[in-house]
This record gives sequence, structure tokens and C-alpha cells, in this order.
Amino acid sequence: MHVRRSTIKIATRALWLVTLMALGLVALAGCGSDDPTTVPVAPAATATTAPPTATLEPGKPTPVPKATSAATAVPPRDFISHWKGKTVVISVGYSPGGGADAMARMLAIHLPKFIPGNPRIVVKNRPGGGTSLNARDMLQRPADGTYLGQFAQGLMVKGVMGQGEDWFKWDDYNYLGMVDGAQEASITPVCGRADKMSNLDDFLNGGPWKWGDISPDTTGGVQMNWFKLIDIPEDIYFGFGGSAEVAAAFDRGEMDLTTRCNPTYAKTYPHWFENNEVIPLFAWGNLDPDVQIPADSPLADGMRDGRWPWFGDMHETLKDRATPEQFAAFDAFTALGGTHVWALPPGVPDDIVKVLEDAFWETVNSAGYLEDMTIRERMVAPLSGDDTRARIQTMQDLPPLGKAVLEKMTGGG
Repeated sequence: MHVRRSTIKIATRALWLVTLMALGLVALAGCGSDDPTTVPVAPAATATTAPPTATLEPGKPTPVPKATSAATAVPPRDFISHWKGKTVVISVGYSPGGGADAMARMLAIHLPKFIPGNPRIVVKNRPGGGTSLNARDMLQRPADGTYLGQFAQGLMVKGVMGQGEDWFKWDDYNYLGMVDGAQEASITPVCGRADKMSNLDDFLNGGPWKWGDISPDTTGGVQMNWFKLIDIPEDIYFGFGGSAEVAAAFDRGEMDLTTRCNPTYAKTYPHWFENNEVIPLFAWGNLDPDVQIPADSPLADGMRDGRWPWFGDMHETLKDRATPEQFAAFDAFTALGGTHVWALPPGVPDDIVKVLEDAFWETVNSAGYLEDMTIRERMVAPLSGDDTRARIQTMQDLPPLGKAVLEKMTGGG
């Protein structure tokens, strides 16, 4: 009996040893496997190390990795492959030859330098409806970062105020920013034709004055509506394809007033100032002729020489005609200066939006872009996409009386 128990103990121990050896061989076989689908378990000391994931293909959804006990990191999109060899379209809501068109064509030259893969960029013009046709057309365009467009910031303001078309959801677009949006960095003068008036008093006590622009949705159109609200004697009409057409109509005598008498258009129509054909009335923005206006500008020279003693900031010039609420509405709207909002269609993935917003910001602040715009006498006062949205918020934050004025400016009251 004793012998049989000893034999059993020995046999039992042997069985345990065989079992342990077998398990060890299995473990070693697993560690040495060439199976690519095997995901090793990270050791405790590196528990936060992410397991490998599949390589992403441009334009395809991110694969969902199998759940593991370790944190999972999603590798970034291959942006170089995403844009390399492709063509990006910039669609402009105005006719060729105006400010927006010039900005777009300079963007087409410089923006590829800051987009991974350096895609080719072409500019297309889609005028009509005060840029609403272009904004609507963007809804049908690729949402993959190969299409960006431009529309009037007044269209965006109407959307914020709930006055836009049903199809225009302002917050659905992905805003890259504005080239000339920082109004505090530029000057906007209002001028009259010298064959119709000789000074500010003539303007305020005469009229009605013919004043035309692109559409009621553009910056100029909304501001013209504001002057109507404070009883400036004017007859407003719209329908021009771009700023260049507005300036040409003023030059031909088809309108009595214009805001296109700034240094940019003074270069195009030098006889306006050389022959005293325009009368600067007032302005808003930065009125320091030594800072924001080029030194060789006839407007700056005239300001320094005191040629128009009444010419100054409109808040002072028109203080007896406008209420504080009216000025507050004008200032909130004008804080988002310029005319040209650059955006991507709705639905573009967030990571692509971020790359293009950064590329846009780097472009409009680059030495090459600034030099080319300066040669063309175009103002660059950039706003980022986030800043563009923030300035819209100032309109939403207006007190009730100020907001009621803004609604009337934008055609809602």
C-alpha cells in the first residue's frame, strides 16, 4: 500500500511538470508568431503605449481598431497624399477685376505653398445675387478641401440675424477668415462728385444723391442702408457685378456718391484728385494718413494739407444725425470689415478645415502675398476664421435697440 501511494505521488508530480512545459511551449510559440493580426499585450510599465493601427488612405473613414486594454491613438491623415496632384478651386462671388477677384488670384499663387502636397489652384467667377449664387453653389461642391468659396459678409450677417434665405445656414460653412476684415486697419471714405457738391454742407443739405453698389447684402449695401436710416438724402440702387464696376459707374457720372475713392481706386482714376473731381466728405476706420494710407496717396496728401477741413471721422461729422444706438449698430457691423468672407462648404472634416485655416492665415500674412497685394494697391487686414466668428458675436450681443437698427440695416425691419 505504501509503495502504491509513493508511485501515485511521483506520477502526479510528473504530470504537473509535463503540463507546465506544454504551457511554456504554447507561450513561446505565441510570442514568436508571424501572424500580422496578432496584437501583443503591452507590459505594465508601458500600459499607455498605443497598439499599431492600419495606415489611413486619403478620403476614407478612419478604421476602428479592436478594443484593447491599452489607450488607442488614431494616426493623422496623410495630408500630403490628400492634396498632391489635385486641383483646388477658388470660386469668387463677383465679376473679374474687383477687389475679391484680386484677392483670390493672389491666393491662387501663394496658398499652395502652405497646403501639404502643394496642389494647383484655379479661380472661377460666379457673380450674381450679391454673392448668394456662389454661396448656394458651394452647397453642391466637394466637401474634401478641394473647393473653397467667397461670399459677402453681409450675407453671413443676415444669416446671423435670421433674415437669410432658408437654404443659407451661416453656421454650416467652415470659415477660413478674411483678407481685409480688420476694419480698424483701413480707411473707408465717402466721396461726392465735385460737379454736384463742393463741401460737406452741400452734401448734407442737398440731394437726393444717387448712390449705387453691388447688392444690399454686401458691406457697402448694408452701410448705405444705414445712411438712409439717419436721413441722409440718397437714392439707392444695386446691381453692379463688383467693386470695379461701381468705381467705373461713378467715374462716368452715373452716381453722385461712392466709397470707392480710397487710395486703391485713386491709383486707377488719378484724375479724380488731380483734377479735383471728387470731394471727400467723411470716413471711418483709421484716419491717420501717415500710418494706414500710403505716403504717395492723393487722399493722404490732401488730409495733411488740410484741403478738406470738414473731412474727418463720421462719428463726429454726423453726431447730430445719428443716435447712440444707431452708431452702435453701425460699429458692430463695421467691426467685421471688408466684404469678402472665405469659407469651405459644409461637411468638410475638421482636420482638413484646420489645415486649410492655418494655410490661409500663413498665406495672408506672408511676405510674398503682402508684396503682391501692395503692388496692386489692395489692403490686407486679415482676420482668422475664429476672429471672423467672434466679430459676428458682437452683433448678436447688441442691446435690443441697437439690434433693431441692425435688422433695418440688413433689410429685416
